[in-house]
Amino acid sequence: MKRHIRTIIGLIVAIVLIGLIFQKTDGIQLIAAMKSSNPLWLLAGLIVFSLGLAGRAARWSSMLRANSPKATPRACLQPFLSSLALNNILPFRAGDLARTFAFNKELGTGPGQVLASIFVERLLDLASLLLFLALGLWAFDIHSLPTFGKIGAGGAALIALLIFVLLAFPRFLQILIDACLRLIHKLAPSSGNHLADEAADAIKLLAALGGKRILPLIAVSLIVWGLEGLTLWCVAQSVPGIINSAGAWFALPLATLATLIPSTPGYVGTFDYFAILAMKLTNNDGLSAAAFALIAHLLIWLPPTLAGGIWLLISRKKP
Repeated sequence: MKRHIRTIIGLIVAIVLIGLIFQKTDGIQLIAAMKSSNPLWLLAGLIVFSLGLAGRAARWSSMLRANSPKATPRACLQPFLSSLALNNILPFRAGDLARTFAFNKELGTGPGQVLASIFVERLLDLASLLLFLALGLWAFDIHSLPTFGKIGAGGAALIALLIFVLLAFPRFLQILIDACLRLIHKLAPSSGNHLADEAADAIKLLAALGGKRILPLIAVSLIVWGLEGLTLWCVAQSVPGIINSAGAWFALPLATLATLIPSTPGYVGTFDYFAILAMKLTNNDGLSAAAFALIAHLLIWLPPTLAGGIWLLISRKKP
């Protein structure tokens, strides 16, 4: 029932945000603006985005290889892309579930270990995006967003730092996992016993990634999100009406963090609305900002969905 409610809420949010976008944008002019984009810049953006995806798969591999030597970057690329494809077209984070349970034989991992790696991955992404948000708010001297401005920039940077510290000292996360296990064991003893082994794998992975060993992962996270920012900048360069393409660097954190808001698979509406908002706040007109947002969304949604989906279908058909 809760899942259905979340789906309905997400659909309503998407419809409202798309309605707000097209309420202020002429559809014919928008299509014309999108058609006028420079394909060479879009090709450059696609290449940079592909490098970023490879970097994210390599980051995941480095986490898993702490305890599973079989989880090489090459071995992790297909499960990573396939999970992105499923997340892009199916609700309830189906791709994360598939990554947790469907590829353990190939990678030599267990569900608890993979789930812990996804959790660390999400925290690294969140902290990196908060840093980019802080830099964007400060660099563009933006005061128009509720609770943001210069104080918001400092707050975002502080939260990012706290997340990095939490990952460097995973003992706090281990305490949280142990508390959850004790609660589950009281409510459902059989399930608690079954989850204990998976939790042990998760704690082992968190311990292996703690301390100085988290620093390379932080560096890689900042690099891969920098590549995604560069991807959006290439898209901004491709749209003739964009007068401040640097605004793409502010669109990166604002639009990506907005995908935390309940929406449809593929983040229809949430990404687009806040990408447009970011570009307008950095002195671009609404029509060009909308063209940028839709092209950028298509560029970061379609390639991994096609590549991961096709790869998943081919691999599942093999005996």
